[in-house]
Amino acid sequence: MRLLLWLFLSTPVFTSTVFTSAARAEDATLTARQIFERAEQTRKVDNSIQTLRMVLIGRNGAERVRELEMKVRRDDDVLSSYTRFSEPSDVAGTQLVVVDHPDQLDEQLLYLPALKRVQRISGRARSGSFMGSDFAFEDLELSQASRASHQIIDETEEFWIIETTPTEDSGSSYGKLISQVHKVDYLPRKIEYFDQRGRPLKVLTVTETTMDGETIIPRISVMKNVQKNTATRLEILSHQLNVEKEQIPEETFTPTFMERNG
Repeated sequence: MRLLLWLFLSTPVFTSTVFTSAARAEDATLTARQIFERAEQTRKVDNSIQTLRMVLIGRNGAERVRELEMKVRRDDDVLSSYTRFSEPSDVAGTQLVVVDHPDQLDEQLLYLPALKRVQRISGRARSGSFMGSDFAFEDLELSQASRASHQIIDETEEFWIIETTPTEDSGSSYGKLISQVHKVDYLPRKIEYFDQRGRPLKVLTVTETTMDGETIIPRISVMKNVQKNTATRLEILSHQLNVEKEQIPEETFTPTFMERNG
């Protein structure tokens, strides 16, 4: 289960008038896979544009700040995202395209201004660090619930605790993940990543949310690498939800567009 961009697709919230006791009774019978499937269904924001700040925090607490824009477009079952860094100057023009095709590995294209060309991220490169952060390229994939097994291992009044084990054909470098999924809005508030030897590797935590109408926005999220003692904080600075497709033309997700905007 790849959850980073999934978090930033935002979530329509079940209001008190909709989330009735009957709905709670229904949710009590959900399987772990059904919970993730419902979580994905609630995140069907068709098109969005967001500006974000990425803060890289070193072992000694030193911070490096980067700013970027993310555009997401949905075309039927295909979900595409385009990310472009604007600050600082040494990373400005770096771009990443992720195209989510149902039931297959996401397509990832990276443009580096220094090389002035687009390269495809595949194989072991997917487990590499994205732009020096604590996020791996594989964390940026939109969804692969079908390439993993899910099991509810515990629950509280607020959360389902779900263990996810990627299948061998998933391409994942993780041994397992443990997610705390909120019972009302289906937004994962905490995700623990474990390496192939079962050791704790990283923890992603949503530390602050905000509302846009009835849509919940995970405004601040932090990925901490517990093995390296580093962290990366992502802050949503602004967002536009359900924008017209004309604002995000299909060519945005092509190598030609990336090279032209490098």
